[in-house]
Amino acid sequence: MTVFRQENVDDYYDTGEELGSGQFAVVKKCREKSTGLQYAAKFIKKRRTKSSRRGVSREDIEREVSILKEIRHPNVITLHEVYENKTDVILILELVAGGELFDFLAEKESLTEEEATEFLKQILSGVYYLHSLQIAHFDLKPENIMLLDRNVPKPRIKIIDFGLAHKIDFGNEFKNIFGTPEFVAPEIVNYEPLGLEADMWSIGVITYILLSGASPFLGDTKQETLANVSAVNYDFEEEFFRNTSTLAKDFIRRLLVKDPKKRMTIQDSLQHPWIKPKDTQQALSRKASAVNMEKFKKFAARKKWKQSVRLISLCQRLSRSFLSRSNMSVARSDDTLDEEDSFVMKAIIHAINDDNVPGLQHLLGSLSSYDVNQPNKHGTPPLLIAAGCGNIQMLQLLIKRGSRIDVQDKGGSNAIYWASRHGHVDTLKFLNENKCPLDVKDKSGETALHVAARYGHADVVQLLCSFGSNPDFQDKEEETPLHCAAWHGYYSVARALCEVGCNVNIKNREGETPLLTASARGYHDIVECLAEHGADLNASDKDGHIALHLAVRRCQMEVIKTLLGHGCLVDFQDRHGNTPLHVACKDGSAPIVVALCEASCNLDISNKYGRTPLHLAANNGILDVVRYLCLMGANVEALTLDGKTAEDLAKAEQHEHVAGLLARLRKDTHRGLFIQQLRPTQNLQPRIKLKLFGHSGSGKSTLVESLKCGLLRSFFRRRRPRLSSTNSTRFPPSPLATKPTVSVSINNLYPGCENVSVRSRSMMFEPGLTKGMLEVFVAPSHHLHCSTDDQSTKAIDIQNAYLNGVGDFSVWEFSGNPVYFCCYDYFAANDPTSIHIIVFSLEEPYEIQLNQVIFWLSFLKSLVSVEEPIAFGGKLKNPLRVVLVATHADIMNIPRPAGGEFGYDKDTSLLKEIRNRFGNDLHVSNKLFVLDAGASGSKDIKVLRNHLQEIRSQIVSGCPPMTHLCEKIISTLPSWRKLNGPNQLMSLQQFVYDVQDQLNPLASEDDLRRIAQQLHSTGEINIMQSETVQDVLLLDPRWLCTNVLGKLLSVETPRALHHYRGRYTMEDIQRLVPDSDVEELLQILDAMDICARDLSSGTMVDIPALIKTDSLQRSWADEEDEVMVYGGVRIVPVEHLTPFPCGIFHKVQVNLCRWIHQQSTEGDADIRLWVSGCRIANRGAELLVLLVNHGQGIEVQVRGLETEKIKCCLLLDSVCSTIETVMATTLPGLLTVKHYLSPQQLREHHEPVMVYQPRDFFRAQTLKESSLTNTMGGYKESFSSITCFGCHDVYSQASLGMDIHASDLSLLTRRKLSRLLDPPDPMGKDWCLLAMNLGLPDMVAKHNVNTRASRDFLPSPVHALLQEWTSYPESTVGILISKLRELGRRDAADFLLKASSVFKINLDGNGQEAYASSCNSGTSYNSISSVVSR
Repeated sequence: MTVFRQENVDDYYDTGEELGSGQFAVVKKCREKSTGLQYAAKFIKKRRTKSSRRGVSREDIEREVSILKEIRHPNVITLHEVYENKTDVILILELVAGGELFDFLAEKESLTEEEATEFLKQILSGVYYLHSLQIAHFDLKPENIMLLDRNVPKPRIKIIDFGLAHKIDFGNEFKNIFGTPEFVAPEIVNYEPLGLEADMWSIGVITYILLSGASPFLGDTKQETLANVSAVNYDFEEEFFRNTSTLAKDFIRRLLVKDPKKRMTIQDSLQHPWIKPKDTQQALSRKASAVNMEKFKKFAARKKWKQSVRLISLCQRLSRSFLSRSNMSVARSDDTLDEEDSFVMKAIIHAINDDNVPGLQHLLGSLSSYDVNQPNKHGTPPLLIAAGCGNIQMLQLLIKRGSRIDVQDKGGSNAIYWASRHGHVDTLKFLNENKCPLDVKDKSGETALHVAARYGHADVVQLLCSFGSNPDFQDKEEETPLHCAAWHGYYSVARALCEVGCNVNIKNREGETPLLTASARGYHDIVECLAEHGADLNASDKDGHIALHLAVRRCQMEVIKTLLGHGCLVDFQDRHGNTPLHVACKDGSAPIVVALCEASCNLDISNKYGRTPLHLAANNGILDVVRYLCLMGANVEALTLDGKTAEDLAKAEQHEHVAGLLARLRKDTHRGLFIQQLRPTQNLQPRIKLKLFGHSGSGKSTLVESLKCGLLRSFFRRRRPRLSSTNSTRFPPSPLATKPTVSVSINNLYPGCENVSVRSRSMMFEPGLTKGMLEVFVAPSHHLHCSTDDQSTKAIDIQNAYLNGVGDFSVWEFSGNPVYFCCYDYFAANDPTSIHIIVFSLEEPYEIQLNQVIFWLSFLKSLVSVEEPIAFGGKLKNPLRVVLVATHADIMNIPRPAGGEFGYDKDTSLLKEIRNRFGNDLHVSNKLFVLDAGASGSKDIKVLRNHLQEIRSQIVSGCPPMTHLCEKIISTLPSWRKLNGPNQLMSLQQFVYDVQDQLNPLASEDDLRRIAQQLHSTGEINIMQSETVQDVLLLDPRWLCTNVLGKLLSVETPRALHHYRGRYTMEDIQRLVPDSDVEELLQILDAMDICARDLSSGTMVDIPALIKTDSLQRSWADEEDEVMVYGGVRIVPVEHLTPFPCGIFHKVQVNLCRWIHQQSTEGDADIRLWVSGCRIANRGAELLVLLVNHGQGIEVQVRGLETEKIKCCLLLDSVCSTIETVMATTLPGLLTVKHYLSPQQLREHHEPVMVYQPRDFFRAQTLKESSLTNTMGGYKESFSSITCFGCHDVYSQASLGMDIHASDLSLLTRRKLSRLLDPPDPMGKDWCLLAMNLGLPDMVAKHNVNTRASRDFLPSPVHALLQEWTSYPESTVGILISKLRELGRRDAADFLLKASSVFKINLDGNGQEAYASSCNSGTSYNSISSVVSR
């Protein structure tokens, strides 16, 4: 027998209040005398004899003590000491003073599953520790899960009460029947062998209750409860689990298993995805799911109710026993009754909160003398609590038991007040029927109508008014219910009060009407309502402010517009004489100043100090406001009371810019001239841009000359003879003549292609486009520098020209030489007021003609970004205007009737194909213009002229008219260009400053932005905008587009210093463009991604467009690499397999060079470039980036050591991110997708390499497979080896294909879905039915536009639908695809299969930062803005 300390515990500890009690134990707070530390003393009553049933046996006490001595864990209670006396064993335990966990959680307003699992993890952690010691608790229940301290940010859980705990000996069978019926496992009920598994069952029950507020097995009797446990009779009722996640239910389901061997262990529980999410999807699911707090609070209340009933019963028994034994006096019995009443009150309140009508009826029935009108300790009688809870049956019961209907709390509120505060309409009807007083005021003077208005219960407000409640009662602050609604912004309440006829102009103690309150707080809807119901718009408060003053002071723009729209006094002066304009000018709010001036306010009213609004703006140095006031005619010579002008005030405050502006405006004649310059004239915009695109030799230059040629000149214009290919100057030979012979078989069309077995693989090419695809795009090594044409266009040729019979144009001719393409993204599609002509030669076969046109239109389409919100059908608001012109009709002997036009037999099919592809993206003219580009006087040219003139007239009519200032700037630009010298770039801010300083000080920044846009439209300047170039003006587009780029990227450029890398020195560049400041020029070109500066070498510059060799190694075939891992991707266009614009690969090379220059600070990174590829070595891994499939794809191949899989993953991810960012910023309208290369065939250096497309992964996922079949090699490859080098750490943290959340779908993908699903389908298979299938029927009524006349620029319902649906955590790409298939829209489903990502890494590793931080993803060191701002 264990002997415990026999000393008197009182000698060492001071015992205090009782903390709790059980059948044979009492717990009291105590303090250790020697240390002052607080503990809990558990007094366990000893069983005196073995036959006795009272007390705890010695064996059980020793077992509990033995277990407590063994355990030490943060989530388990700790034993300090053990004492013993004759009657008790006293355990000195750690003080757990935070109360029960469930009581703590019941006080919260809301609780997500993520928050709940944080507490559950602590429980599991404690149980894991116990089970590791083979200790089973056997009494896990909410009462035994406590908080150490509830007043800390993250309370710690403590498991207590080890009275039933046993150490499990797996060699000896242990059976017993004990525990709390609700929480015991079936093996306990059935008297079967017990083990650690019983605790896991209890955790399942606790979790069930925690999430739902319901007990899974609780019956009306103990026997029914045990029967439910034995039968495992439970389910997840919708009422309790409507917001519970699937993962949480799965967690419970795996614990509430009858067979202990099949039940989750504690280790399994800790690894369950609900506790430890495996991916972002699961984590989001937890975060989005919520605990059923309404039911949980009721469970907590029900538990307290049961405890209170037990306490009352115990108290009554003790009271009767004590009185009978000691014959107490009546006075003492009254004292005891008072104590009893506190228990009764607790029980009554708990019953009311739990809606436990039968329980309360039973309790009150046993307490015949109890006064139900007495309040609780807070001064609230039970009837008011019941009214607040809204239970009419409870009210009926209390009234029947004697509750007064007019009873009040200590604050003077009655039942109607309480019901109104909580919004219980039916309860109010009941109380009114039972004559509860309606307009009782509490101590603050508030009525029930006040509190209903303050809490936003519009239905209650309407009901109370219908009962006859006075809506004009004022509280002690003299505020009405309408003031409350206006303060809190409850529009529905304000409207309800207005509609019952309340006085809308009553003022509170501060002199504010409800209108003043709503205006100051910005509730424009309430202001609108009050104005409609007769509110005095010019009522003022104690300071003389009207509503407009307060709205202006708080910058409430919508309120200001509403007040001005209803005609409030705009020039009302407060007690200081300030008008709303004074307030706006002092605060410097330019938009408000504009709104007030547009409302015809007086600009020159003086306040009590003689100051006008202009004085205040000048005094505060607010230049924009001063400028606007002067523009609107404010008096700049007005004097204050002390004789100062606005200019004097600005000088005194050292606001030099303001003072300078005012000094220039002293003379009215000057100001009148400045104002006149800003007013629109009758003059239309003089010219627009005409941009020509086409392959070299298509006849662009000739066409321009013919269009410029007048009638008389055309007679004398000599047709230039067709030169032989040996002496080609103006017309270079057809591309076919200079290209190597190339096979157009499937294998050769796609070297390294997946399309080997047509039956087993989806074809990646389009049958109508295969022939001639290779001829459209030729690798630069065969094309760029093969011949020199002295007369061919260099870069972008720009000229201002009058096209005879059409009008003035700024003509931009884009060279067909691919070496220049890398600069076109800044100029080709940056102006919707331009006309874009695509020129192609009829000398080429039809397939090549078609593909040349597609190439240029794809380029233009790719340059146009899509903005939100997406329009109906995915249409663009301002699509580019495109005209197709076919040349060389005379050479090809195209039929032509006498005096008529050329009749090309394939124009209809070509136009149909083009409009099908590009109809939603570009405005392509309905006619194909077939002509001889050199015949300037032909009818064909005349027809083209007429068409261009028609388009020009449409565009010009939509442009804003010219202003005198714009015309003045045009005349001034030549001198500015001359002053700028070698650098023709200027920031918009500098442009604004120069115009204001030199031409017109009254021009605002907004005015000059509009003028700059107009100058851009005319071609006088070019506004450059991109990720790295913000608001930069190119004063002379010819300087950069023709001179600099034409010389730098020209075919005549000398060979690079390192020809294989296209590396130049600063001196080389200076020799190429001697008239430019080379340092600033390189920063400009760097920002445009044309070159990359190697700062580590100081003077070296990489210009990939100038690389002339393609002889570097493109594979690893000849190297030993048995221990290497391989992987790679191919980035391809989604919709059509057309070549990437040649310039995009140059930009990719530039960004990779820049990235490597940043990486190689320690010499551990290197890059080698060639025409169509680059090779990177970085930190032990190697990487190839190749332009493949004749420009239709960019491949990224990575290899590294077997031990460096994560490094390979990070390198591949970083480089792909760089490429994708370059694509997104340069070609924002081009949708690309990643295909995956066979790692096995890369390792074997097999060619061609199998390529896995997204549809392959989706198909395998649907079949529950985790590998793909390589049909070329005849073997399978796992998802992880294909996507992440077989790195399971990465794979386990990634989302795959169908499991990727639909919110990751790009804007371009959503636009395509809008195009497919927005238009009404005859069979109803459109977005409406999709909304129903996705469980969002409300979206149909909200976005149905079938009845409207025009859908041109309405928002896309599909886009709105996807935005709503993807806000839910369970919305995955796989579900969307399946819903589209159910809808019968295989076209949309197939598109998603093509366009969706396959693999999304969610890495948290530190290694990623090394790459992510250094990879600028397409962002230059320099921005042009920074260059020109200096």
